[in-house]
Amino acid sequence: MANTAMGSMLIEYKRWADKLFLNSVAELPPEELTREHAGPIKTIIAVLNHMYVVDRIWQAHLEGREHGFTSRQAMPYPDLSELRQAQLEVDNWLIEWYARQSEATLARSIDFAFVSGNRGNMTAEAMVLHLVNHATYHRGWLVQMYFEIPAMPPMTDLCVYLTEAQPGSLTNC
Repeated sequence: MANTAMGSMLIEYKRWADKLFLNSVAELPPEELTREHAGPIKTIIAVLNHMYVVDRIWQAHLEGREHGFTSRQAMPYPDLSELRQAQLEVDNWLIEWYARQSEATLARSIDFAFVSGNRGNMTAEAMVLHLVNHATYHRGWLVQMYFEIPAMPPMTDLCVYLTEAQPGSLTNC
């Protein structure tokens, strides 16, 4: 993936899917954002905040600085409109940051501390892939919550992005 079209496509996909989901959530009745569901993160707004917080944590790791979070379940934005703006900002940051990277900078190993205090080491490239994968994983949680409402969730599959949002990209999903 190192500084290739694939890496760029994946983070563009993440931004597209994040925006599509946030726009869809904004159309739900407001009480659905805070209604409790089964699972370790109980509400739609809490899952969205978790996704945002994790993006900011890994942004800090990529920038070589402290992130300041003491929990991955922090709720910096209980208001959806503010969260939408903040998520767009971090997604745009990732795209801009990635565009400035080279194979060498993406291959560099970065030492970091998890929120738990445990130490870790990953390449910048692996951190970016984790960000894309983490968001996709939690959009799956949100889809389940939509079905419990019941409401139709947005289609954020990678193949939908590649065939509808980016026609002519990698196809054959």
